Amino acid sequence: MDAYRFAWFMPLTLSLTLACTGADAVDDGASEGSTTAGPTTSSGETASATEPPGTSGSTSVLETGVLDTGVLDSSGEPDDPVPPLPAGLVVYITGDPEDADVEPTGPGLVLMGGGADVDEAFTWWGDYIAGGDVVVLRTSGADGYNDYLYGFGADSVETIMLSAAYANDPYVIWKLRHAEAIWIAGGDQATYLSAWKDTEVEAAVEHAWGRGAVVGGTSAGLAVLGQFMFAAYNDTVYSYEALEDPYNQYMTMEQGFLALPLLAGIITDSHFGERDRMGRLIGFLARIITDGWAPAATGLGVDEATAVVVGPDGIGTVIGAGYVYVMHAEQPPQTCMPGVPLEYDGLVYYTLSPGDTLTLPGAVVAGAGAPIAASGGVTIPADPYP
Repeated sequence: MDAYRFAWFMPLTLSLTLACTGADAVDDGASEGSTTAGPTTSSGETASATEPPGTSGSTSVLETGVLDTGVLDSSGEPDDPVPPLPAGLVVYITGDPEDADVEPTGPGLVLMGGGADVDEAFTWWGDYIAGGDVVVLRTSGADGYNDYLYGFGADSVETIMLSAAYANDPYVIWKLRHAEAIWIAGGDQATYLSAWKDTEVEAAVEHAWGRGAVVGGTSAGLAVLGQFMFAAYNDTVYSYEALEDPYNQYMTMEQGFLALPLLAGIITDSHFGERDRMGRLIGFLARIITDGWAPAATGLGVDEATAVVVGPDGIGTVIGAGYVYVMHAEQPPQTCMPGVPLEYDGLVYYTLSPGDTLTLPGAVVAGAGAPIAASGGVTIPADPYP
């Protein structure tokens, strides 16, 4: 086993309480801003973090039964009522359990890089969700986002612990289709893709976005939003591994989970500068083009405690404490094959600071970018970060 690769294991536990006790987790094997031990991911690394407290709301833990809510038509009769909550599905609801029945004014995107959540991003989305309902999707942890997000003007926040067994369930699909914001928490993108890809979850999220909802995610939640994705089915991949062999066993990739038009042609990555992920982003782009998925592609890397918020006009603004990196690959690599170091020049990247903007789709950035290349198992320049 590589000296840089190690994992530890502990039993997966889920505490069902009435308080805000959840933990935000890891993407492809990363702990998110907490010193408190928590559950483990499929990659065997500790998944622990604490979302900051928000304005307190009453959180209810629901495991089974019928939630008798829904929109009323002009006669006062239920119109499109919420389907029954299936036995075994765990959800946490803070705020009013009835549908807010408002019209969001997006669509919008929140692309967050992991670590500490960016309060400004959720203040921003308040302008678009119109006091509506937020749905949080995750496969591990608990209700850690409920009180926090409720404090930004939501009518309710509902966390759904969404395993594959419930990915086509009518209750889940109804909740997603009627949401004014959908937030994919940090965790393990391998479990997200395994559980949700090729299910009705895809169409439900796209439907909500199409009616003007905000869709976003952090860490692993960011990783699954683009047209192309690093899947982390075999644990994380480090930049040196991607550069030395772009077809190594850890370079598991997917495409076609969500079809959000503003993210067409894009692969996202999180914890970017902190974990030196520029090299692996070059590897991802090389693979997308070499494998025939697209003739060109764009990489979007986001630092921790940083986000890009994108309004319905496609203008994205960088907020938070770090940087956002945009890399355009418009031609195939010179060498991209199993067991051989990646050779790839002709790439251009941009480093965006808070307040800078880009335009989606395409992640178009004003001004001139800087050249970057991969050769002999390293990036050129060797240190591409500010």
